[in-house]
Amino acid sequence: MISLWLDTRPQYVAFSHLNTSNGLTENNVQSLAVDKNGFLWIGTTEGLNLYDGYSISNFKKPEYPQMASNNVIHLTCDSRNRLWLGTPEGITWIDSRRNFHRVILNDTSAVFASRTIMDTKLYGPVLFTSLGQYYLEESSRKWRRLNWIPGLLRYNRFHDSEPFDENQVIYATDSLVLILDYKLQKIIYDQPFRNVVSVCRYSEYEIAIGFANGLVKIVDTRSKKINQQYQLTGVLNKKKINATITEVRKAPNGDLLVGTGFSGLVIIDKNGKVSHYTHDPLDPRSIGANITWRVLGGNNGDMIVGTSVAGVSIFNVYNKQAGYTRIFNDGRGDAYDNHVTKLVEDKKGRIWMGALDRLIRWDKESRDVKFFYYYSDRPAGTNPVNIEIRTLCIDRDGRIWAGALGDGIAVLNEASGQFKKIPIDTSKGVALRTKYIHELYAASDGLIWVGGNGGPYTIHPRSLQVAAFDNHPQFRALNRVRVTCFMEDEENNLWIGAFNGVYCYKRDRDTLLHYSEKEGLASNRCFSLMQASNGNIYVGTAAGFSIIQPDGQVKKYGKEEGLIYDYVAGIQQDRSGNIWVANGKAIIRFDSGMNKMSVFDENVGLSTDGFRVNSYLSSKKGEMFWGSRAGINYFYPDQLESYASGIRVHIYQADKGDTTLFVESGETIPLRYSDNDIIFRFSAINLKGSKNISYQYLLEGYDKHWQSGKDIREARYASLPPGKYTFKLRASLDGVNWINSNNSVNVGIVAPVWQRWWFILICLGLIASVIFLFIRNRTQKMRLQREQLETEKAINYFATSLNEQRTVDSILWDVARNCIGRLQFEDCVIYLLDEERSVLVQKAAHGPKNPSQYEIKGALEIPVGKGIVGSVAQSAKAEIINDTTKDPRYIVDDERRYSEITVPIMADGKLLGIIDCEHSKKGFFTQRHLSILTTIASLCANKIVKANAEAEKREAERILMDTQQKMSEVEMQALRAQMNPHFIFNCLNSINRYIVKSDQATASLYLTKFAKLIRLILDNSNSKNVILTNELEALKLYIDMESLRFDKKFTYSIVVDKTVSTDSVEVPPLIIQPYVENAIWHGLLHKQSAGHLTIHVSMPADGMLRCVIEDNGVGREKAKELKSKTATTKKSLGMKLTENRLSLLNKHAELNASVEIIDLYNGANGSTEAAGTKVILNIPV
Repeated sequence: MISLWLDTRPQYVAFSHLNTSNGLTENNVQSLAVDKNGFLWIGTTEGLNLYDGYSISNFKKPEYPQMASNNVIHLTCDSRNRLWLGTPEGITWIDSRRNFHRVILNDTSAVFASRTIMDTKLYGPVLFTSLGQYYLEESSRKWRRLNWIPGLLRYNRFHDSEPFDENQVIYATDSLVLILDYKLQKIIYDQPFRNVVSVCRYSEYEIAIGFANGLVKIVDTRSKKINQQYQLTGVLNKKKINATITEVRKAPNGDLLVGTGFSGLVIIDKNGKVSHYTHDPLDPRSIGANITWRVLGGNNGDMIVGTSVAGVSIFNVYNKQAGYTRIFNDGRGDAYDNHVTKLVEDKKGRIWMGALDRLIRWDKESRDVKFFYYYSDRPAGTNPVNIEIRTLCIDRDGRIWAGALGDGIAVLNEASGQFKKIPIDTSKGVALRTKYIHELYAASDGLIWVGGNGGPYTIHPRSLQVAAFDNHPQFRALNRVRVTCFMEDEENNLWIGAFNGVYCYKRDRDTLLHYSEKEGLASNRCFSLMQASNGNIYVGTAAGFSIIQPDGQVKKYGKEEGLIYDYVAGIQQDRSGNIWVANGKAIIRFDSGMNKMSVFDENVGLSTDGFRVNSYLSSKKGEMFWGSRAGINYFYPDQLESYASGIRVHIYQADKGDTTLFVESGETIPLRYSDNDIIFRFSAINLKGSKNISYQYLLEGYDKHWQSGKDIREARYASLPPGKYTFKLRASLDGVNWINSNNSVNVGIVAPVWQRWWFILICLGLIASVIFLFIRNRTQKMRLQREQLETEKAINYFATSLNEQRTVDSILWDVARNCIGRLQFEDCVIYLLDEERSVLVQKAAHGPKNPSQYEIKGALEIPVGKGIVGSVAQSAKAEIINDTTKDPRYIVDDERRYSEITVPIMADGKLLGIIDCEHSKKGFFTQRHLSILTTIASLCANKIVKANAEAEKREAERILMDTQQKMSEVEMQALRAQMNPHFIFNCLNSINRYIVKSDQATASLYLTKFAKLIRLILDNSNSKNVILTNELEALKLYIDMESLRFDKKFTYSIVVDKTVSTDSVEVPPLIIQPYVENAIWHGLLHKQSAGHLTIHVSMPADGMLRCVIEDNGVGREKAKELKSKTATTKKSLGMKLTENRLSLLNKHAELNASVEIIDLYNGANGSTEAAGTKVILNIPV
């Protein structure tokens, strides 16, 4: 047996606490459990509590009537994340939605005692109650008693239990430790022990047993041998006593946690090392109380300790903690618990710290503390000054120099404990006029550099000679500039930090370089300087830190690069080359090679009060010290570890309207469109305190980017549109490594009826239908209008074209041709009805069979009633045949076509013919075609009727004209017949006269001429017209005969113009002779002297022959007078006949014939004596 004293100093552990001041219902903790989401449930004597890393929620029986009791002595979280509460008055279980349910046993029993509830794979939760052990039968939803449980496990003998396997449980009774296998329904291990208070599984075959007297045994369940045992003892009033064990539980790292009655927490690691953690009233980070009633090890390394008087204390076993001293006690009744400033280490390894009114000398190893108080020498009655020793340095002689903010500089005499003030002659420079000292720096040359509100100056540590830089060519630029820090680099360059940037004084060149925000510095307000091993200069500023590289390039790092806060209070480098940055309330480890930052905060024991500017130190041993606003932190960099994955991210609640919903993973929350606001509540659970945690959330389907915030607990969305969304969450301790939540929440907002897809689809369908109908109607109207227009154009074209035709054949051919050309038909045939034979005769056709116009090859004759054409002729009704293959009436002409349209040509109800058109495409012909062809057929019928009427009219006119012409010719012949005998009679009288006078020669000459004249007259008497040559020859013979007859009493001349072609001009026979005869008989024969007759033939215009007959006879007046004496007053028969013949000519000639008679007078000396007569005869030719 190994006996261990518990005053051995363990590694420092910083506990966080939960008690009534944080909202716990009672500090007397009876039970602990961590659920699947990482929430900590705490059972106390006054109710149930839930801790989410930020705050505590309470559950008590008055508000939750289903709770059996407020005294929750046992908690178990089962595999389905249901929480089971064991109380002295019954059992309650809480589902994942935080609904409470009371357990009823034997259908009626609600009140019974329960000290433990074990979760098994076979039965689920097994309730160990005062009525026995029960499990829930899922089929009947009733609790069934396990009657096979051995009597050794009576309720009144029970002490403790813990799972050993998924179906095996370790039980400790008043005299026995056993393992019960619920699957085999038997005890697989049992061993007698007395005074056992707690048991747990230690390894695969080992169990740990805690005894009331402080003894811990490790027992092999196979051999039942005790492999190890520990006697835990403690000190009470400086006396060693045995510890009282309350509970033993295994930590996830293999350590054994032991709760004690009055000795705090004991941890036995795997190597057997025992660490003892007790309550220290001066250390708020020590365990809350020494009475540790419950211990619980979480899977993520969180160790939760429940006390009976101080609530819960928590730490993480994986975190290697930083040391922390908040209160410095000199052991003589004086203590200090406020902020510290500059830190320096003397040759003895002691740490000197600046404080408000004192210097603190601290020997970390011996814990010896001594205070050196600083007193201001300001005269009484002057304005009070808040004295603070802001800065320290140690000169070559080992003396401590202190800079008091507002009170100048002093040197400590460690032996006497007194400060000697350094007198300053303010007249020597501007920088010397201020007593606000921010930095003291012992340079390599021994000088003390002083930085204050007025700029830098130096003090020789032995002679105390002060040097200002008002006239210095370089440093005078720093006059009146607030200087905060100094540093010498490896090249002996002096770096000066100020409130307007950083200065680098190169001693070898006597040059001063200036770096500011303009050159890339994070901020002009500089707090600290440090040179890294690679030569880079690190500058801590009010807005992050900057790195000035040897080549002068400047890089800056802020929150976007991983810092938690804005300002950087101090910078150090460890022996591994890592850069450590004091950043607000955290310390950042910066790996410059990987450009990676790791965050260390209160999880590793660091102060939560924030770090002081320029308050840091690296000791000769490599340990780092960091001054804070309340105490000091210290650690070796290579030993500090932060278990960042300790947080569990979970969305636990959604609020909609007045309803609160505790959500599960993948759950869909329905929202009404009118109540579409929702609040998601979540937590990144860190049981040591969820602080400085960065959150990012996204409502998938709504947010386009992740929304970010620090330490936010909820996300609000208002007026979400209908749709499906998924809320996602992630969190990070350092802003680099992100942990997704273990659940997501779906949200479904049902759209109102008018926004639902089917309604929208119906509306869109209706709108589309309306639009479609509108477009279709409009298209139809436009098509109808277009078709109507095309129909009208076609009909107008046909009408115009038909109007130009005059015959039935031309009409039919025109229609057939245009049906092909204008209507895109392939074949068109027109038939006319032969009424006598009752046969339709093909009259016109256009198409492949008859490519030539006005030519039909193999004309068809179709009897009425036969075929489609004959049927339409018989019924007088048009037909459209969409598929001729289905119509047996179809008659193939030259080749088969699949569509046919046949329209009758009707006039006054009488069939005239048929228009028959065909096309090779089925269903080609439409009602529009029928309408056009019907109209064309009507036009064609009218035109045929009109053409027939006109033809009949022309025929009648022709017959009439022929008749009239024949009648005119008969009249002409009659007239000529009347004229010729008259002339012959006169000629025969003349011959008779010559015979009586026995003038044979003259009679013979006259008879010869007469015979020739009669021959011409007889030749011309049967002709309607004679050529002018014959007419003039007959006229000459006549005049010669008349001249012989009247003894050559007159002479004559016949003159024909050259423009007159006598052989081609035709005139009615003997049309001139009567006027010549009248001139001889009535003009020249009555003249006493010889007369003369002139005949002049000319053509004054085309188609008009003019004959002028002029004599120089006695004139018409004298002739009338002589005629009256003979009592003959009748007009000359020849003249009358000639006038009638001219009148007949006017009826048939385009130009009118005319006769003009002019009396000639001898106008010499005003005489009115008749001089003859002139006849102008115009004959149309």
